[in-house]
Amino acid sequence: MLVLLDPDTGTASLPGGAPGPGDREDPLLALRRKAREEAAAEFGEPLLLGHFSGPGEPGVRLRHAAALTRLGPPPVDPVTGRARIRILAAPEQALELFDRGPQTTDPLAAVHRARARLGIPRAVRRPVTEPADDTDLTT
Repeated sequence: MLVLLDPDTGTASLPGGAPGPGDREDPLLALRRKAREEAAAEFGEPLLLGHFSGPGEPGVRLRHAAALTRLGPPPVDPVTGRARIRILAAPEQALELFDRGPQTTDPLAAVHRARARLGIPRAVRRPVTEPADDTDLTT
């Protein structure tokens, strides 16, 4: 999984966000745009994993999975002037970074179902890695 870490706090996040004016209210257009803006990431056809909403949050958040195809040089955040740290991690490691406790069982199962449908082999647990600045992941 591609995980973004804040360089100052270490806070983990996934690429994505709400649709903007140019996304025509299409969550997949928003996901592709945000993945490029936040991580210089490109990916294949996404699969919907599900949705959730936090307490007091308006609307829902969608979760998708897709095979990464390319990572360009890490983009600089215009607000902080720094690039987020991008790491590749096995799904179990990514969930540990988010530290959400036992409620991760259902999302983890959804990730593994999507992995199987996408034909992505099960990740072996090893130290998380920071990908090279310009990586073609199609090979």
